[in-house]
Amino acid sequence: MAPVTLAAANVRIEHDKARNLAKFLEMIDEAAAKGVDVLVLPEVGLQGYADFAFGLGDKGTAAQKQYYFRESEPVPGPSTEAIRAKAAEHGMYVQLGLAERAAHGNVILNATALIGPDGVVGVYRKTHNTFEFPYFNAGQSAPVFDLPFARVASLICYDLAFPELMRVFALKGATLVLNSTAWPMKGHDPNDDYHGFAMDLSAQANAFFNQSWLVVANHCEKGVYSAGLDYWGHSQIVDPYGKVVAMLTDEEGLVTHTADLDATTLASRTEGFFGLNLLQDRRPDLYGPIVATDPYAPTDRPAPTPRGPLDQKAG
Repeated sequence: MAPVTLAAANVRIEHDKARNLAKFLEMIDEAAAKGVDVLVLPEVGLQGYADFAFGLGDKGTAAQKQYYFRESEPVPGPSTEAIRAKAAEHGMYVQLGLAERAAHGNVILNATALIGPDGVVGVYRKTHNTFEFPYFNAGQSAPVFDLPFARVASLICYDLAFPELMRVFALKGATLVLNSTAWPMKGHDPNDDYHGFAMDLSAQANAFFNQSWLVVANHCEKGVYSAGLDYWGHSQIVDPYGKVVAMLTDEEGLVTHTADLDATTLASRTEGFFGLNLLQDRRPDLYGPIVATDPYAPTDRPAPTPRGPLDQKAG
């Protein structure tokens, strides 16, 4: 297959939808000048991510909920249409992170919309987001989408910390995963930040274990929200060997990489890691506890009463 150019945007996002959208449209033009085929934008990049410094009942929480009520959009919607029109100019695919409107604005989802020249290809809603209550509801599915150059899937931020999800995508045939994130730092020193290290480690491990491409687009603002939070940035492209082939640290811009996606994926599964295919060599017969639901939803039946020696003898 012909080479494909992947791109991730390292972006300073505001709580201003119009300004964020205008910046994204400019970045699509910039990406087109670099020959990009698919561009990934950060998590909730359209409206800006939430400030979690407030508790339930705080005025700050109410104000932020009202902001998302006003600024969330359905998919398709006005902003996805603006992205579609720009993508159509360049024959490009763009993953947009946004607060998606449902139930007339009473339910907001942390979502990505994969948009192509002909419209929305598919939508993914973040599934691992317990800590995002009361702003965002959780998604309920793990879809994959067919593009002309790859079968793709989407992740959003914390999803990257759950290897089961990317494995599901790989088992569904996805060889390219697009991750929109708002991954923060623990502190302010990028040379010694565990949270940032964890993102990079998770990205490389997920790509390696599934021998799949992974594109990560992050925020790169500094000193934002109530706590003066710094985002990690480090938008990156990871190949199926788990190697970071392109990265930006904390500057705003695009990171790009061109490759024959299929050829590299095949080589990684037949030559790279001792010539082993990590999907072929799975032992799913042993993995039952991974999908067991009992610990999360115990049955109503009481545990059996232990039997004494006399009962055991009589029985």
